[in-house]
Amino acid sequence: MKLFTTLLISLLFTLSSFSQSQAEIRKHAQTYYDYMTNQNFDGVLDYMYPKVFEVASREQMKAGMEQMFSSKDMTIEFVSNNVTSVTDNKVYEGVTYAAVFYNSKMRMTFVSEKDKPEEDRKGFLDFMKATMDSQFGADNVTSDFKTMSLVVNMDSSMFAIKDPKYKDWKFIGNDDAMKQLVDTIVPEKIRTDLLKK
Repeated sequence: MKLFTTLLISLLFTLSSFSQSQAEIRKHAQTYYDYMTNQNFDGVLDYMYPKVFEVASREQMKAGMEQMFSSKDMTIEFVSNNVTSVTDNKVYEGVTYAAVFYNSKMRMTFVSEKDKPEEDRKGFLDFMKATMDSQFGADNVTSDFKTMSLVVNMDSSMFAIKDPKYKDWKFIGNDDAMKQLVDTIVPEKIRTDLLKK
């Protein structure tokens, strides 16, 4: 009976630790996405896994984000970013990893097209919608001719990393643009295990 009680307490402690860890990751990930939604790029960069800055400096990353989100031709804004789920943790060589799945809605407004003739605007918006449809699926893209904008709904994932070298959880996107970097930072077995659905 004593052994059973010890095992039960141990199991409950493990489940409690896991639950607290998931809640902690979810909280930090949501803060990261709130920073992205509000275009607080310093906040976003504070949450990025620091090894990313070995490829491009923090200053370069910030300048790139500012340029991407406020071009004279097109503005990009996040309507929402919400964490949908967090996986179990996996530990490898003292570093803890988890995958964070999230939903984003992003609005692209084509500023440079607004003063063009109606037919040209319609042709441009139809072309951009078809392009986004092929990438994200027609059900995930809506167009608004009046504002010359598209809203893209997408489900994606990123990796949460708790490295003893750094404070708190840090994040790195799991997308095609970051693939090469992700492959050097997150071990293949960890990536495969975390992304299993």
